[in-house]
Amino acid sequence: MPELPDRPDLDQLRRQARELLRAAAREEPSAVARLRAVSGRVTLSAAQLAVAREYGYRSWPALKAEVERRRLSRPAGTSPLPGGDEQGPAGVPGERWSFGGATAIQTSVGVLLPEAVVVGGVHATLYASVLPGDSQPPRRQAAPGPPSRMPLARWAWRRRLTRARRRRADAAVTVMRTLARPDEITVVDDRGADYALRPQGGSGRVGPSGEPAGSRSVRFWLDPVPRREVGWLELRGQDGAAARLLPSARPAVRVGQLTPVAVSLAERELTDQALSLIELQLTGTGELADDILGQRCPAALAAMEQMRRSGELDAASELPDQLRQLCAVLTQHRPAGRLPASWSGMLDAARRADGPRRQLDIGAALPPIDGVVVLADSLISGSDSWRLYLRMTPGWRRHGEDDRRQARVSVYPQDDRGGMYLSTLDGSTRHRDLDEPAHEERVSHEVLALRFLPRLDPRARALTLTFRGADEEIAVHLRLE
Repeated sequence: MPELPDRPDLDQLRRQARELLRAAAREEPSAVARLRAVSGRVTLSAAQLAVAREYGYRSWPALKAEVERRRLSRPAGTSPLPGGDEQGPAGVPGERWSFGGATAIQTSVGVLLPEAVVVGGVHATLYASVLPGDSQPPRRQAAPGPPSRMPLARWAWRRRLTRARRRRADAAVTVMRTLARPDEITVVDDRGADYALRPQGGSGRVGPSGEPAGSRSVRFWLDPVPRREVGWLELRGQDGAAARLLPSARPAVRVGQLTPVAVSLAERELTDQALSLIELQLTGTGELADDILGQRCPAALAAMEQMRRSGELDAASELPDQLRQLCAVLTQHRPAGRLPASWSGMLDAARRADGPRRQLDIGAALPPIDGVVVLADSLISGSDSWRLYLRMTPGWRRHGEDDRRQARVSVYPQDDRGGMYLSTLDGSTRHRDLDEPAHEERVSHEVLALRFLPRLDPRARALTLTFRGADEEIAVHLRLE
């Protein structure tokens, strides 16, 4: 078996696969035998799989992920990251860093809270939230009536959800365009440099009637990119108010070993359904959230019964009873005392907003998880939630067997007091690359922020982030002190 070089070249590996394919097409015995060892077809995908297996990797994506991981750990200046990010020192993934710790300032569209600026290579992103004022974007015209075969109640529910999403998007766009005006917010640093804000994206919650409600998450490009030696960044409003962001600290970080996922597929699916219901309870508001829970709970219970009948779920598992109790708590407003402590703890903590303000640069490149390279950059926590800033190659989502988009790698945090946290995507930027073969789907490098609820426990002194793929998982241990 050949050994992968210390500095493998993906283009060279692609050439090896194409040469193998051409040799097999010419019916050279050795090439045909190599392809037949992995596939009955003479295709580029089969040649790539053969090359990967010969180097000791189970698939071509797994081989690519290992090449990417080794490239990210090279010394500074050897090669750029996807999307333009430059390398940092050996072992530091792309030398990204962050600023945080700012206070809120008043603007014409509401109260702006700058949460973090994450910097690396040719990109710098400001993540912020806005508690809007009274003004709302204009309402869209009413949608046409329901399709002839769709029940009226289901059509009305889907229409409310669609209108809520449109209003939420309209509100975010209006807020970002206003804040990006030079006469609204100016950004400076300790060296006298000025920066412009370029709208990137946003999201938010909806109220009882589908109108935007609560705070909205917004993201801006920062132009130009702050230099590494900058001591602080400051956002200044036109009324003289200022919010200063300071560089983040680097805590002690320990990356564990890659291990197989311990729980069964059925148990994992059932647990994920329960956590998604808790997430709806934590993030939803008003009748619309109650309607969605009223739809999702029966569906989750039906899926659970199907698992039990098919034998996928262990007969001794406590998850079915726990899921039924959770649905009773969420839809019938029963006491949460009989729920698992981690579930009831999340529901209880959601009513409080006393989390510690922390800003930490993690700077960890993980071993490939099911062929996905994950780089954990920064963690920023506030009073009611906290965020993890990551990069993934390829992107975070993929299409599942039911054609729904699913996370390639999920993150499950637990603190040293047993508290658990739920994540939701809070914005991402995708960088696309055309891979071989040319007709296949584009593979992307993605920069993303995950928002976690509830707020970080003020008493927690350590946090374990478990990154889990379909078959593999790895734990990253992080000191919070």
